[in-house]
Amino acid sequence: MMAIADNDIIQEYNTSMKDIGGVKDINAIFKTIMDYFKDSDSVNKNIITNNEFDTRTVKTRQKIGWAMQKTVLQFINGSHEDLIASIFLPRIPVQDKKYAFFWQIALNNRLFREISLDVFVKNYFTGRAAITNDEIIAFIKEQITGKNISGIKWSEETFYRIATKYLNLMSKLNFVSEGRTKQYNHIRPSAESQALFLYFAGLYAPQSNNILSNRFLPLSFIHEDDIHGRLKKLALKGFFNMNYNGVALNIEFIHDYKGICDVLFK
Repeated sequence: MMAIADNDIIQEYNTSMKDIGGVKDINAIFKTIMDYFKDSDSVNKNIITNNEFDTRTVKTRQKIGWAMQKTVLQFINGSHEDLIASIFLPRIPVQDKKYAFFWQIALNNRLFREISLDVFVKNYFTGRAAITNDEIIAFIKEQITGKNISGIKWSEETFYRIATKYLNLMSKLNFVSEGRTKQYNHIRPSAESQALFLYFAGLYAPQSNNILSNRFLPLSFIHEDDIHGRLKKLALKGFFNMNYNGVALNIEFIHDYKGICDVLFK
């Protein structure tokens, strides 16, 4: 198991998300995640030796393998690892896996998380019809490279590839349309995915049970005005306990990270 720091501790930026976004078939990624929990060496076997991601050069395969290890197969603790192992199984619906995959990368990759929070989801909630490469590039230049952070010397080509591969991944997740113009789709996680989201949010900010104060919350794609009603319905199903005092909306898990999928997808 590869451990990462608590997500409240600032992570270093890396561009591994563009290698993930370049993979043609997202289901090949999901299979590799599942295989990893049977045999950790399967990542290199699937990607480099067997070329299951259908890439032309060994160098590209190696970069994707590195990105998988750097961004996807990273776990904060054993509970996090148990959660991912239980999600990427054949019996879990593909669209639920797609939401979980989005949250997993957002949890592990600072660049992906900040683009998602401050550009992608922000635009979505303001009612924008589409999102462009230029918006993402402008955000990176202003908020990241514009701060002259040590070690970040990205070229214009890197900016462009980050933006295009990010949006390519969003289309594979069915969050935006395919084609040159990336129109927002109606993004509505299932009840099961909404419950899973709380576990990812808990991993991001384990020191607080108040979901309203959790910076991860917008990534649920549930508007803050609707969150209380949505979660109340889920709590009534016995997925977790909830307490709302008008200010804080506290979530208390009934089921552990290893067993939650057995409850949600029985």
